[in-house]
Amino acid sequence: MSQDFEPTSGQVAEAGMDALNTVPNARIRARETVNYGRLKTRLWWLTALCGLLAIVLVLSGFRSQGLQIRIQFQDGHGLKVGDTLRYRGIDVGDVRSIQISDDLAAVEVGVLLSPGNEKLAVAGSQFWIERARLRLGQVSGLDTVLGAKYIGVIPGPQSGKRSLKFIGLESPLNMTSGDSAEIQIEFPAGEGLGVGDPVQFRGTSVGEVTDVALTDNADAVLVHVRLVGAARKLARAGTQFWIERPRLDLTEIRGLETLLGGRYIAMQPTLDKSDPQFRFVGLAEPPPLPRRDGSLEIELDAANRMGLVRGAPIAYRGLEVGRVSNVGLSHDGATAKVAVIIDAEYADLVRENSKWWAMGGLKIDADLRGVHIAVESLSAWVRGGIAFATPEYPGKRVVTGHRFVLEPQPMPEWLDWQPRIAVGHASALGIEMPRPLRVVASWQSSFLGLSRRRTSQCWGIALSDGSLYVPADFLKRAADLDTPVNVEIAGKSFALVPEMVKFRGATASLPVPKLVEVSNWETKRIGTWDGKSILLVINPELSEPLALDATRVSLDPELGLEIAEGVPIASSLEGSPVLVAESAELLGLLVQRENKWFVGKLSVD
Repeated sequence: MSQDFEPTSGQVAEAGMDALNTVPNARIRARETVNYGRLKTRLWWLTALCGLLAIVLVLSGFRSQGLQIRIQFQDGHGLKVGDTLRYRGIDVGDVRSIQISDDLAAVEVGVLLSPGNEKLAVAGSQFWIERARLRLGQVSGLDTVLGAKYIGVIPGPQSGKRSLKFIGLESPLNMTSGDSAEIQIEFPAGEGLGVGDPVQFRGTSVGEVTDVALTDNADAVLVHVRLVGAARKLARAGTQFWIERPRLDLTEIRGLETLLGGRYIAMQPTLDKSDPQFRFVGLAEPPPLPRRDGSLEIELDAANRMGLVRGAPIAYRGLEVGRVSNVGLSHDGATAKVAVIIDAEYADLVRENSKWWAMGGLKIDADLRGVHIAVESLSAWVRGGIAFATPEYPGKRVVTGHRFVLEPQPMPEWLDWQPRIAVGHASALGIEMPRPLRVVASWQSSFLGLSRRRTSQCWGIALSDGSLYVPADFLKRAADLDTPVNVEIAGKSFALVPEMVKFRGATASLPVPKLVEVSNWETKRIGTWDGKSILLVINPELSEPLALDATRVSLDPELGLEIAEGVPIASSLEGSPVLVAESAELLGLLVQRENKWFVGKLSVD
């Protein structure tokens, strides 16, 4: 049986004092041991990786910036840091620094090339500051008037060595596209030539001057020239260069175009296939006028110079057919000797009985009605000139070196001579060409009571049987009109009688009244085509006959010959006579139907 025990107050008090005096014992656990060796190894690897990454970033940063080059200019021309370097209109770098050189004689420009344009940093590359320029006959750099200036560049040869320092050009270049070749020309004097002046051949710029400086001994001027494109092939041994400038003296007038257009270097390439050359000695004066293939050279004896200069024109019936190549004294000094060149296509006009006289100057006549002033031409007035005429019955042809007498004035009968001599391409081919006639059909039409003249025109040819052949459609349209029609040829007009028209396939004919004087083609010289010969379309509006190859022509049983599509023929040539080149026989007329071209055959009774 349990018995409850209750402590006394004294026991409780004693137990509380014991609890207060008792100190609890804390249990301290040991700290876990750390592997410091492994931790150190990981930290070093992380540090090394960060360092390697930093090195890669630095190197890639340098590489992404491209190359740094330095260009030395005589003048900065307002260039600023941040302006660009351009090639073919594309930014390929930018200006990073501009400073004066140590000797204060130049401006050094630091340029950072954009990545991928390191090929510009090779020996031979040319740099210049592009800016607005206004020179005689030349305007450039206008884009820099409102925009910023920039540095232009032409790369050097890709085989050149790497270079980081360059001497810039003082004047901008104009011809910056295409492959080029650098040559040097030594002239006795610079004649005001400057950087940027062009090099011309046949009136076309083929290069430009890149530098002008004195030679080492200062007795000549060395001109650096850059030839562009196909002109590079002209730099061969034997090619001649000279500075074209205004010349006005007793022996020559030339280069007047340079008064407004500026000076330039002219060139005359050699005809020989010589080796390439890059150093030339320029001429102090232009070379003699070039001789063209087939030209005729003759001499004229005159009592005095008669105001003639080199380059003066030679005229036949008012048209230039040659020029004076030289003026000087004869070997014995008794006369003035004038050397003349006649162009090949007009050489047959010169015959043994031809007469020559000087032209030019002013002709002044005064009478009661006033004063009359006449001049042959401005060119003849300034340079003088020579005219000649050949009689109605021409003499034998002359050869090179033939001599004539140059008269101061022509005889009146000389001016009336009108010989018929084949010239131009007819002479060159050795055949006589037919003479097409302009044929016009005219009539009057009315509208609302108002009458006006209407016309239709084509070409045709007159034959020796008194007939005029034209395209059939031309006469058909005229004959179908409900009004009288007149036919106009050679300055004469006559009524078209439809009953007199004979239609012959693609062509038609009508009789020519006797009052009309025209050049007739012999009917016996009308032939056929053998299917092989070249055909020639003859027309005075063509600079040369239009050749039709046999492969471009096919037989047409109804009309004659059909010309293949794609052969460019102007519609204004309809009715032009077509000649067989090999036999020089007339084949037919050029006819157009339904946008196709044919050679309409001639059917003569």
